[in-house]
Amino acid sequence: MKRTLSILLALLAAGAVTSAREVTKAALGETKYEVRYTQGILNTKVADATISLENDQLDGKAVLHARASIRAISIFRLFMNAEYLADAYLTPRSHEPVYYINPIKKGGREGKFECTYDKASGTITTLVVRPPAAPEQQTLSLDGRTMDLLSLLVYIRFADIPDGSSRAMHLLMGGKSVAATLTCEGGDTERFPGIGAKRFHVKMKDRGLMENGSGNEITVWCSSGSDCRILGLETVLGSSGTMSVSVRE
Repeated sequence: MKRTLSILLALLAAGAVTSAREVTKAALGETKYEVRYTQGILNTKVADATISLENDQLDGKAVLHARASIRAISIFRLFMNAEYLADAYLTPRSHEPVYYINPIKKGGREGKFECTYDKASGTITTLVVRPPAAPEQQTLSLDGRTMDLLSLLVYIRFADIPDGSSRAMHLLMGGKSVAATLTCEGGDTERFPGIGAKRFHVKMKDRGLMENGSGNEITVWCSSGSDCRILGLETVLGSSGTMSVSVRE
């Protein structure tokens, strides 16, 4: 399930965290998705997913609260966690990340991946807890180009990224900072006909989303309408097939 969540949440972007698109009422709420796995003639649904965005409060301050959850279906519960969850909190206007928490449950033990962003000191503190191993903590520079995956989801929805432009960034995954490049490839009328969509291409360096190193190139489709929602994602898992996520109407 951790692998599937990483795919779902790898909606990557880079550059400054300022937003040129307003978070309208239409952009708030929950969107439901279907997660499918394809290999050869096999094309099967493996999970249901949701991504939501709401106005909220954190430590007495107004924030945007993004949440992503994945629930495996049927027999696939034997191969992945039954449910996976992640929460990100961002400033409501500039969409700068404030806090991220991803609980981890494995082998009956509870852990977490946590990011705390401190604008005053210009640092990001990441904490990985995976019992029985000792907690791993590190401090990184808060440069506006390093974010957790769910905060990047909010960024790509609302940032104004010109067609054809590429930007460098770093992704925080499991306590590691991974270099990546995002390219906005422009409008796409084929993948989601009848819906205004933009296509983005993400290429990660040094590693991919999967433990076997695959999934280092991801295609993301985002609505160009007032809802700014993510319409779908797709990543090739080497010789193991393709994982895709599509909005469920």
